[in-house]
Amino acid sequence: MKNCLTLIFTILLVHYSFGQNLENKAELCVINMLGAKVYEKPTFESKTLSELKVGENIIIEKTIQTEEQFEIGKGFSLNGNWIKPKNINGFIFSSDLTDKNVEIGQSEYGQTFINLLGIMTDKKKEEKLIQTENGEFPKYFEYKYYENGTYTYTSWDGCFDHVTEYKNLTLNEVYHQMVSDYYGLMGDNETWIPIFQGKEGSIIKFEGEGATEDLKIETKENEIIVVSSYDCT
Repeated sequence: MKNCLTLIFTILLVHYSFGQNLENKAELCVINMLGAKVYEKPTFESKTLSELKVGENIIIEKTIQTEEQFEIGKGFSLNGNWIKPKNINGFIFSSDLTDKNVEIGQSEYGQTFINLLGIMTDKKKEEKLIQTENGEFPKYFEYKYYENGTYTYTSWDGCFDHVTEYKNLTLNEVYHQMVSDYYGLMGDNETWIPIFQGKEGSIIKFEGEGATEDLKIETKENEIIVVSSYDCT
């Protein structure tokens, strides 16, 4: 049985399909940072009865197949099915859920986050001298290896690149992980999440907060999905 652990610390439209197949799993966990809405009927046009917070578990009573998709923006939606949970009146769209082991934590600033990367298996650092017109200068690399992906941090000339290559995860799961990694809390307890800007081929672009630039999700071969961004001082 899969658990959400509390720790301190679509079909992608149109050509890529890294969807979910949750109907054979008994227990699912909410990974939408904004919460998972519970609808009166299995349709988005139905009345919203309640909302489950990120990290809450549900037990599947019934799965209803559907061609409906949850639209993030024009040209990009998350696919899924309707889930009727046990002991809950209503239906939840499965794009808000995962059947993976997920850690639910809280940052030093009080922000809840999810972690679908799994256990860290290794890490390393390296430095390379890069030749420029002004001489040689060091470029720093840091690698962290996890069960479900690899994170690479690069520091060079006052700019910092962040690249996470995910494996074993669906596009739905990677999208919600990206939101968790880049969202912010605003005044009056409002939550800001990355804003979808558009899709070009296999690249889905988002507007990041503050200094975050070129935030994107890219689907690659062998069901590899990459999230990347950079920021400069």
